[in-house]
Amino acid sequence: MNRWVVAFRLGGIGFYIAGCIILGVVLGVWLDREVDIKPLFTLLGLGLGLFAAFFGTYRMLLPLLGGRRGREEGDS
Repeated sequence: MNRWVVAFRLGGIGFYIAGCIILGVVLGVWLDREVDIKPLFTLLGLGLGLFAAFFGTYRMLLPLLGGRRGREEGDS
């Protein structure tokens, strides 16, 4: 794979991680203001954003790392 393709893909993964976390926190803060429960939805949004970021990053990195984990050389 071309180095530029890998570099852009990794840069996109970084933006994806930041976007998930920021979106989760912003939505949590907005819900906290609407419901008037200050730290609850912010923390839930942060947790959900972190989960989405790590899960999505794992799924995006699989092709760069050579396929599925645990795959043997002889498997098709």
